[in-house]
Amino acid sequence: MGKKKAGGNAGGVRTVSRARKVGRVIKTILKSVLVVVLAVAMVGVNIMLPNSMIARMVNNIAGYQQSWDNSKTNTAGLDLDYYKADYDKDSIGDAEKQLDRQIANEGYVLLKNDDDTMPFEQGTTFSFFGESVKNLTATQSVLTQFTGANGNSNQLKDSFESRGLGVNQTLMDFYTKGAGSKYTMGAGSINFGAAEDFRINECPLSELESADGVLDSTKGTVPVFVMRRVAGEGRDMPRSMYNHATSAEDKAKTYLEPDSTELEILQYINDNFDNGVVILNTASALNLGWLEQFPNIKSVLFVPSTGRYGTDSLADIFAGEVSPSGKTVDTFEANSLNSPAAQNYGDHQYIDGDGNLTGYAYVSYAEGIYVGHRYYETRYEDAVLGQGNTGDFDYDSEVVYPFGYGLSYTTFDWSNYRASWDGTTCTVSVDVTNTGDVAGKDVVEVYAQSPYTDYDRANGVEKSAVQLVNYGKTKLLKPGETQTVSVTFDQDMLKAYDANGAKTYILDAGTYYVTAAHDSHDAVNNVLAAKGANVAGDDSRVSAYVPSNTDVDATTYATDAKSGAEITNLFDDAKGDITYLTRADWEGTFPQHDGTPLKGNVSSWGAEINAVDENGNPVSYAWGKAASPELIDRLRGLDSGNPVSDASISDTPVYGQDNGLSLIDLRGKDYNDPMWDQLLDQLSAEDYRELVGHSGYGSNFIQSVGKPFNIDADTAAGLIYGGTGMMFCSPVVMAQTWNQELASAYGTMIGNEANIGGATGWYAPSMNIHRTPFTGRNGEYYSEDPVISGTVASLEIKGAAEKGVYSTIKHFALNDQENHRGDGGIEQGCATWSNEQAIREIYVKPFDICMHVGTVDENYVEQGADGSYSMATTKVDACQAIMSAFNRVGATWAGGNYALLTDLARNEWGFNGWIVTDSANSAAPFMDSSQMIRAGGDSRLRSNENNYQYDENNSAEYHYAREAIHHLLYVTANSKAMEGAMPGSVYVPGLQAVDKVRIGVTAGGAAVIALVFWTGWRNHKKRAAERAAAVADATATGDGGEK
Repeated sequence: MGKKKAGGNAGGVRTVSRARKVGRVIKTILKSVLVVVLAVAMVGVNIMLPNSMIARMVNNIAGYQQSWDNSKTNTAGLDLDYYKADYDKDSIGDAEKQLDRQIANEGYVLLKNDDDTMPFEQGTTFSFFGESVKNLTATQSVLTQFTGANGNSNQLKDSFESRGLGVNQTLMDFYTKGAGSKYTMGAGSINFGAAEDFRINECPLSELESADGVLDSTKGTVPVFVMRRVAGEGRDMPRSMYNHATSAEDKAKTYLEPDSTELEILQYINDNFDNGVVILNTASALNLGWLEQFPNIKSVLFVPSTGRYGTDSLADIFAGEVSPSGKTVDTFEANSLNSPAAQNYGDHQYIDGDGNLTGYAYVSYAEGIYVGHRYYETRYEDAVLGQGNTGDFDYDSEVVYPFGYGLSYTTFDWSNYRASWDGTTCTVSVDVTNTGDVAGKDVVEVYAQSPYTDYDRANGVEKSAVQLVNYGKTKLLKPGETQTVSVTFDQDMLKAYDANGAKTYILDAGTYYVTAAHDSHDAVNNVLAAKGANVAGDDSRVSAYVPSNTDVDATTYATDAKSGAEITNLFDDAKGDITYLTRADWEGTFPQHDGTPLKGNVSSWGAEINAVDENGNPVSYAWGKAASPELIDRLRGLDSGNPVSDASISDTPVYGQDNGLSLIDLRGKDYNDPMWDQLLDQLSAEDYRELVGHSGYGSNFIQSVGKPFNIDADTAAGLIYGGTGMMFCSPVVMAQTWNQELASAYGTMIGNEANIGGATGWYAPSMNIHRTPFTGRNGEYYSEDPVISGTVASLEIKGAAEKGVYSTIKHFALNDQENHRGDGGIEQGCATWSNEQAIREIYVKPFDICMHVGTVDENYVEQGADGSYSMATTKVDACQAIMSAFNRVGATWAGGNYALLTDLARNEWGFNGWIVTDSANSAAPFMDSSQMIRAGGDSRLRSNENNYQYDENNSAEYHYAREAIHHLLYVTANSKAMEGAMPGSVYVPGLQAVDKVRIGVTAGGAAVIALVFWTGWRNHKKRAAERAAAVADATATGDGGEK
């Protein structure tokens, strides 16, 4: 009998067991899956990743790698470090902390302090009520659209305890770990407005009552209720809570009011304590009329955001280490739905002749110039003087806290007011004395009143009762110390825009009033007192001014002070078919809703309650009105309004010339220097396509002209990359400081951070107007007032520019609501209708101020006649960049609007800088590149795949794209992007983080796939051998085996 083969059957033939066969199949499947996954990953990192938004973000966050090769230059005696940081990466942190705390110290506003309840003695323990205490330390930014805004309650506790104050840990644990932790406020805007969640979701009192020992722990402490509201990019705050509340009572309320659960807790505090405090943690001026219901709520502190170190300032204010000196930058209304602007805000949609939605939205600025305090103070004055058909208007029932209002722990006396004119410059001075017991700062606000004349009434020129013209702030005054505060402004601030008569700026003849005031209501009362009215004003702080003209002056301000260009109407097409509010007839022209509720179309954008449904219940429908076929055609079209026909342009495209120039050769050159044409001739057609269509979060390096990669970084509260990672208090806190030195310091700090971290451009400041408190990005914008908005923004951009950083002032223009603004790939850009006077005096005024902020010094290397190089200095405009807006001005997209970008910015203001769109990564097709460049824009803020179809043979497309790139290159040459370079330097691109990932994944994936195939081949050979052996065994058994 023969031997049995290993692995063989009973007959001695080799076989493979069933389990081994199954194992082989499983291994083969797993290897196949691994190969597919690796292949997909390799394709993704090589095709999809380089064309995604995340690629530039990752490279920027990791630190963009690039350098200059100066091996063929002579740098001896030259300083190519054109901009100097005031700190290094190790020392800047302390300076950032100090600045952030100073902003918070001076930017938090004490709205109420009955019986001088605040500050509190050391040893006082505070019980923080409200689930929002969990996120009191959170700051919203572009990042929180992805990550959510989460706070750190331990940070709050540490700040208070380090000041000798206590925090009720039992109550804090209830909200952070216990039953209260399951209650969390909705995120507001979700994914840049793709959806919304504005649930207040406060923890009910019943949960506190049922939690063992929680309410008992609050006895003997000071209760602090944290009332928080959020919004965010892409969505505005709801005018009704119809979609976010459960009870009929709460559904009818706005998001700016406390809901029934919050009121229940406030009532508990009022009934059980005599020293309640409320912290308002939001950027919007909430409706606070309800405070009258709770007399034991003694103090209210307005804390829009805490940045990184703001909780230290909050604790200092509670402890009395800091006396509040912030002032409001918005009017706190009793009910914001009563304002003229709120009548047309949020969710208004066009329908066609058949009643179908067209996909286009609109908003009508029927209030004209009467936004915020300009409405309330003006109607108040007219009511006092018995003019203008004011009806039963009652200021005290409409306004809770006026614009410019804020309390202090000390008192100040103002004396020796004087106003003097030197030509057209007015200087207002007042002696400010600290008459209290603690050190503090005070703000001197200067307002002016222009005469409202018969000419104005006849020509529809509106005048606010008072308007802010400038402001100043004292140093920290010790008790008994006096400082003379002097504030200057130019007669230019008194002009008004006459859109119907002169069609330019005018200066009325007559008497003007100038006053130093504590707030806007104080200002109008001062002026009224000077006019002899029986009001609580101080006429000793008022001066009259009569300019030299005896008739309407339509000449002095009919040309731009910087460019010398003519100023005339540009936005007649944006006026629409609206009846605008006039102070000549308040009641007769008060704005009505421009549209009717669209029955059955429940608003998903937070419209107010405006109808009843089929069951008779209150409901929130979208507003709508019919658009004419002509208007729909305009909305669908891509006409920029450029009066030049494409057919009249006969430029011959020139690409790829070898002129031997590099961008550094143009640093310090005038925009119109002929050398620019030689440089631009070197560009390729692909360079054109790249710089125009694909300049989001940075504009790419261009080897043909030696342009480096520009790192452009968000946000208004700090650089999210390209800096140090520091996030400061939100811009509204900065505005509330009323401290111009702090605004300059913040701009300089942004520049310092950029010099350490590498950023070149800053997607900020943001200066749209708080048209209503419902605006989703009020925390990112400054104020309802254009002057304080423009003043703060201009100082910030100048500070950054001195460090070589260009700021893209945004969003140009009239992007004052988030709803339907135009992103997400579906929304088509909200058609914004406004008259010329309001556009110029309110909505583009902050941009105008920035354009005229002046110049900064620029160092560069200059070649002498003998060929040697030396350092030289020139002047460049501080304002170098603009970001256009999603919305439309009239029917035309703002980023493709010739009247806005060319007629106003380029021609009237003389702007030669860079204009980039808002994010085009997810934007609808209406943000067209060809329309943009014909309008005077330059680049799309897009970092996904480049979908710009550049027609390199089209003379007009080439002409406008060439000018667009000229703007971008001019700004780049005169920025810190050229740091380290001089004529003769060669740009050297580096290996970026995404490239390293791509190479790593590709190489690693290829190696693994090769290994899989090698092992597969090896196993195949092994199995083939096994099969051959089996056959041989079978043959041997058949021929000579045992019978």
